[in-house]
Amino acid sequence: MTGSDAASVLSDRVRLIEPSGIRRMFELMASMQDPINLSIGQPHYEVPPLLAEAAQRAIRDGRNRYTVTQGLPELNALVLDACERSHGRRPETSLITAGVSGGLVLTFQSMLNPGDEILLPDPGFVMYRHLAAICGATIRYYNLYPDRRGERFRVDLDEVERLCSDRTKILFVNSPSNPTGGVLTRGEIEGLCGIANRRGTFVVSDEIYDSFVYDGDYASPVTFAERCIQLGGWSKTCAVPGWRVGWATGPAAVLDAMKTLQQFSFVCAPAPFQQALVEALPRLDLAPYRADYRRKRDLVTAELHAAYHLAAPEGSFYAFPSLPFGDGREVDSAAFLQAAVEHKLLVVLGKTFSARDTHFRLSFAAEDDELRRGIAVLNELATQLH
Repeated sequence: MTGSDAASVLSDRVRLIEPSGIRRMFELMASMQDPINLSIGQPHYEVPPLLAEAAQRAIRDGRNRYTVTQGLPELNALVLDACERSHGRRPETSLITAGVSGGLVLTFQSMLNPGDEILLPDPGFVMYRHLAAICGATIRYYNLYPDRRGERFRVDLDEVERLCSDRTKILFVNSPSNPTGGVLTRGEIEGLCGIANRRGTFVVSDEIYDSFVYDGDYASPVTFAERCIQLGGWSKTCAVPGWRVGWATGPAAVLDAMKTLQQFSFVCAPAPFQQALVEALPRLDLAPYRADYRRKRDLVTAELHAAYHLAAPEGSFYAFPSLPFGDGREVDSAAFLQAAVEHKLLVVLGKTFSARDTHFRLSFAAEDDELRRGIAVLNELATQLH
């Protein structure tokens, strides 16, 4: 079968998506010797021993068959208890998903019809827009960029209000943010939920980085939204992205549909890893990991060249600096990336996540020596280009 023949059999929906710029970094990394990889979106530390040992026991003890589709009751209880304890509200029900990515697929496929509108953040994780496109939804973007360089990423509530229409089905929130590292304030979250409540719109909240908040407290839409689908997981906090175990909470009317769809897609999240989490989560102390990433955040913020106009990320383990200026003009992103790659440094261009081509994402989920090497390369590039 030729390339043109193969393309002709593809569905229209799959033509709406394109390979991720993040995956390109993985391919580049495989071809490079001793790369400085600040592109990857996963923790650099290993699985906490307590959790690894629990997973080994679960496998040895035969916990390797299907669970019920919605996941182990004990793990769902832990999810709901944690939500009530942290946010003052206990959702009606929950579901264990195949990671947050699996939860996103189930949510979008269960809720969005062709012609429905969804409000997405710009910048935002690349998966959001592709899933919405596959569902035939109309995407409207609300802007998170600051008015001036060096300020925090924030939301304009008046803009969100203007973007809403009678067809707006979902107001999507991701805080802490991938790629910006921004964390919406309690007032911003309450304001977004107020807009959704007045219009009868669902808030869908991706909270995979909720454990990595460095300044102030963390506010979830669960506290304020009348209709909320909350998505989270353990990939980032427990350093187990390959386990594919996440969770969703929300009204039974939606979660039941998501459970049915999971029966005919993911079936269930991996059984031994669910059991390991049930055993280990109540005893895990993840505070040292958060403290280490706060320190790495401070390192990047303090040592990165001023030409990048970086405001301190408030959460996650990403920074989203501006491209530097040269001769009074912004540096071309392709030239910047090429120069970085020539120095064996891998980052992800901001246009992967945004309609704008003005920033780039770096992950500080790296060992200190690798992080310092990357900062040194960026500072050298800033000196050359500035």
